[in-house]
Amino acid sequence: MSPIHEVADAPDTVERAAARWFARRRSGEMSEAKARELQAWLDANAAHRAAYDVVSRAWVRAGLMRSAPEVLQLRARHRRPFPLARRVLASRAMAAGLVAAVVGVGGLFGVQTAWEQLHRLPDATYRTGVGEQRTIRLADGSRVTLNTDTIVRTRRSGARRLIYLDRGQAFFKVAHDRAHPFVVTAAGRTVTALGTAFDVRLDKGRFQVVLVEGRVKVEAPVAAAAHDPGTPAETPRSQATELIAGSQLVAVSDRDWKVGRADIPEETAWVTGWLKFDGQPLGDVAAELGRYSNQRIVLTDPSLASAPVSGRFRPENMGAFVRALETYGIARVASESPTEIRLAAPDKNISQRDMGG
Repeated sequence: MSPIHEVADAPDTVERAAARWFARRRSGEMSEAKARELQAWLDANAAHRAAYDVVSRAWVRAGLMRSAPEVLQLRARHRRPFPLARRVLASRAMAAGLVAAVVGVGGLFGVQTAWEQLHRLPDATYRTGVGEQRTIRLADGSRVTLNTDTIVRTRRSGARRLIYLDRGQAFFKVAHDRAHPFVVTAAGRTVTALGTAFDVRLDKGRFQVVLVEGRVKVEAPVAAAAHDPGTPAETPRSQATELIAGSQLVAVSDRDWKVGRADIPEETAWVTGWLKFDGQPLGDVAAELGRYSNQRIVLTDPSLASAPVSGRFRPENMGAFVRALETYGIARVASESPTEIRLAAPDKNISQRDMGG
């Protein structure tokens, strides 16, 4: 393995490795083998590609630097017909010179500045409408998939990657970066991860985290009554718990947290464009489907709310869902309008079966 692949992903080494690769490519002397090695290095880690992009942008912005005597001298020496060993040394010298030149010109590429640029998320807001889903790629290489009627904000921070889930549900696939924790804030609670995949949902006072892989820490400020008369009536403290892969946390209040096993395929099916149910009451299923449509399902018979429903469904196709209810003897359509579908008890001669998918 080339030494360039063995460089640890520390702030100073990743940036300098990116600068060395950039220098080699700019020299015009990169072989096909080296070009493949560069591509492998870029594909190995999102941080590598981002660091390389930072070097490239710094080079473009510092146009005057191309005519700096020390850079011109390095490039001229590199292009002379030196023996192979001397050309390798010249390439290394050019790379070192590039790093020194970029660092020295106006601080455009000081190691700390470049590292912050690499991981700092922009001040941006992303949203989806009812029935819409959207996946965004963040500057650090992480991916966020927004579910229906969701608002997510990213905020600049030097030490942390900050995300705010203001409404709805989002699935986070986090790029690993131990030095810059990925923090999602929702309903006053924080979910902190390094490199992992998890789902966060806000729904009418209910807060839920489903952890697919890795570990996350969930925290929330909690006000505890003070016993000392000389202290304020409420003393803030923190409630925290760590989740492992395959578990979920559900909170309906600051004090009522429940942690248990999660049905990962069911809880994350929405990311693939489906909703999956396994014996859920029809009342809950109707409410879930209602998140994806402006057409509501109304149960005219209260007994229908507890009828079990199993299967996979496309949330945008409400009509197909209610027709399936009729086919499998769970309910029948009493009336339908652009804003609601009213369901009544099924005919007595139709038996209930699993709706399947």
